[in-house]
Amino acid sequence: MAKKVTETEIKYIISSEITNSIGFMGGALSGARKKSLEYYMGEKLGTEIDGRSQVVSTDVSDTIETILPNLLRVFTSSDQVVKCEPVKAEDVLLADQVTNYINYIFNKDNNGFSVLYTWFKDALLEKNGIVKVYWDDSEKVEQETYENLTDQEYELLIADENVEVIQEESIVDENMKSAMDLLLVEATKQGQLVEEEPTPMLHNCIIKRTRNAGKVKIENIPPEEFLIQRSAKSIEEANFVAHRVMKTRSDLIEMGYDQDIIDDLPTTNGILLDDERLQRVSDIDETPFNDAPDNSTTEIEVYECYVKVDMDGDGVAELRKIICAGTGFVILDNMPCDFIPFCSLTPIPMPHRFYGRSVSELVEDVQLVKSTVMRQLLDNMYLTNNNRVAIMDGMVNLDDLLTSRPGGVVRTKQPPQQVMMPMQSQTISQQAFPLLEYLDTVRESRTGVTRYNQGMDADALNKTATGVNALMSQSQMRMELIARVFAETGVKDLFKRIFELTCKYQDKERVVELNNQFIPVKPTEWRNRYNISITVGLGTGSSDQQIAMLNNILERQLQAFQLQGGQEYPMVSLKNIYNSLSKIIENAGLKNVEN
Repeated sequence: MAKKVTETEIKYIISSEITNSIGFMGGALSGARKKSLEYYMGEKLGTEIDGRSQVVSTDVSDTIETILPNLLRVFTSSDQVVKCEPVKAEDVLLADQVTNYINYIFNKDNNGFSVLYTWFKDALLEKNGIVKVYWDDSEKVEQETYENLTDQEYELLIADENVEVIQEESIVDENMKSAMDLLLVEATKQGQLVEEEPTPMLHNCIIKRTRNAGKVKIENIPPEEFLIQRSAKSIEEANFVAHRVMKTRSDLIEMGYDQDIIDDLPTTNGILLDDERLQRVSDIDETPFNDAPDNSTTEIEVYECYVKVDMDGDGVAELRKIICAGTGFVILDNMPCDFIPFCSLTPIPMPHRFYGRSVSELVEDVQLVKSTVMRQLLDNMYLTNNNRVAIMDGMVNLDDLLTSRPGGVVRTKQPPQQVMMPMQSQTISQQAFPLLEYLDTVRESRTGVTRYNQGMDADALNKTATGVNALMSQSQMRMELIARVFAETGVKDLFKRIFELTCKYQDKERVVELNNQFIPVKPTEWRNRYNISITVGLGTGSSDQQIAMLNNILERQLQAFQLQGGQEYPMVSLKNIYNSLSKIIENAGLKNVEN
């Protein structure tokens, strides 16, 4: 019979999983990602020689920066990144509302474009891009100051249960008091009985307003902060996944952890000294340490672990969220959870393993060889312009000879042709330029990024339109495959998480603007209705090709509409024509179809 896991055993399990996870302390994965960052930043190759050319080709950067706009255009050309399709007939209206709302959460509640940009760039450059999606119910505290509030205004302000008065000052409202005194005198003269009213006051106060509006939050995770079980093939199947991050003592106390425990935690620099992070900030920050003068702002290494462990002794491992901190992995929290809040994507998936391959890996050796050839070519040109000279010792003034300048004089003790002889260098440009051209061809065949879709081929006008379209189609197929992989893996998983979190945690009605109308949304009505499939809209060909195809379809629709005698016949409806027009508008880059 299985037994319950003790706290000591949990601590051992967590520390063992962290230290054995892939990416924890360097290793081949971390080295490969650091190398990719070096190549992307155009860092020196380590083979430089003083006095020789040290030029570095930027093929990795050029390739990634060419692919990225095409990928982002696919996902951001319209307001709807994904579309929910109903499975049952009664889910049609619900699916349309869910589509609009989860896209609203992604684009408006979170900076959707920024999330996709960083996510895709991490994947293209460092094998896998990671995002974290979770329900953020943290409180936001704001301090507000009010002056000269009347009694009614003050009572209305402090009636809010989310308002706490920090400082208050009350003074007599002289204007109102004078007016009341005059009314009292007039009423007394007329013999009327007037009840005495309290003295009117003015209130100056400072309040603290606490806002607790939970929402879905999406964060990009640096690759070095993400840990996963070595043998894992996916996040869902992994027995251990963790997010390691630096948090201040103040942050941990605000999260509700005991101050005595937090104050005893040692500070660590594991993440700060990570090779990948140092390389990422090497051109802007030479000192990785952040020495805080205040103890409350010193940073602690925190691990948010998602581990499958048998806590109740029934022999079945359950998913737990365990938060630990410090070098000793002090456990701060241990709670059950439903899912692991991370989504991953990679441009070139490798079967039967979690980490795929990056586009950077395909180009790094090409950049190395091109840099070497370019250096040799430039050195050769330097030697051609400043060639070596053989001289008779003692017959030539060496200072004059070594000072190379236009019109310079070299003094000799014998006729120059007898004591000096130039040593001609053989030019290698005839061999170097074809080699550089060949290396560009290799890069294009590996990545699909050609000079045609970069707009860099000066001879493209001399080629036939059919030939150029064929070349463009072949290169686009590679990019479309990456886009399809991104869509069917990470992006679809992300929006499923958004849908599930909204159904589970949003218990209040929310009024948002959807399709130019303010609509009340109640995700509680969506519960137990997870039968809505999420599809990411991707077309084939370029936007111009799709617009041309859609115009042909629209033309046939209008012909059929006229032949069928009106809109009451079933072959082509006004809705079909509207759909074609909306797709044309989306491909034209105009986001708001309704307008």
